Amino acid sequence: MTALQESAPATLPEPKRKSDPAPARFRLVKLALGHAHRYGRYRLVTMGITLAVLMAAPLAGLARVDLWSGAHRMLGDPVDLGLGLATVSVAIASFYGATFLINMIAGRMFCGFGCPVGELSRLSDAVDALAKDPAGQRRAWLKLGAFALLLVGATSLWWVAPGVYVAGGLAMLVAWGALALGVGLALIHARRWRWNFCRKLCPIGLYYSVVQTGGLVHIDYDAKLACTDCKACAGVCPVHLDPRHLDQLLDSPGGLAVSDMPAANHCLSCGACVEICEHMTRKEPLPAAMGFRSPRR
Repeated sequence: MTALQESAPATLPEPKRKSDPAPARFRLVKLALGHAHRYGRYRLVTMGITLAVLMAAPLAGLARVDLWSGAHRMLGDPVDLGLGLATVSVAIASFYGATFLINMIAGRMFCGFGCPVGELSRLSDAVDALAKDPAGQRRAWLKLGAFALLLVGATSLWWVAPGVYVAGGLAMLVAWGALALGVGLALIHARRWRWNFCRKLCPIGLYYSVVQTGGLVHIDYDAKLACTDCKACAGVCPVHLDPRHLDQLLDSPGGLAVSDMPAANHCLSCGACVEICEHMTRKEPLPAAMGFRSPRR
């Protein structure tokens, strides 16, 4: 038994308003934030890899369209605009292909551990969860803003040569202005749409919800393993799923999401339910798990 489990509360906090589940969910998020967890370390590594790949390709000149000075690149060589656009398109398709391979092997692990759009939502959750902790909330805002800057900065390098940012004159002003606008839009997404984008509108996620390949890694729930029926796993899920019933069909998920697909196909494999189960449950083995354990409902 871990120290986290020994100090965990035994009951799920009740929301102040039954019509609004957010207060209860943010209490659970705050509980999770109060204890370092291995998933946080894993996500730090995987998110770093995602950002590194986004930055490395244009910086190395493997693929870039320079909208300002025309310094388009393909595999390090100068090319014209058409070939530059084709190269960027192939690179984007390659990234998608990589996420599809991950989906085949490990389910939607990229959604939960490698997707930077999801990370914006996760960092925004921390801002709300720490609303009564001014110092903690300031740190959460700083992390959210820094990540938004890194993400937008990495994305912008695909469309403008890095030298433009230090060239001076109008080019630099336009580049920094566009960067600031992009960061603002990222923050608006994080604060306004958040996980609803993942649940209802993400084109890659919607595709995976239909072609779910049954990866080897998955969320598993076994009611016979020390479950206290606290419902925290369902309460903390960012896309409103109940990990105890992932085999059930979702009738009307909303947005562009396809109806009548198993809830497991919509699961982001973020591990939030497993993490909170470790906090709330005092016995092992845990009823909720993520890994190679055979699914049992």
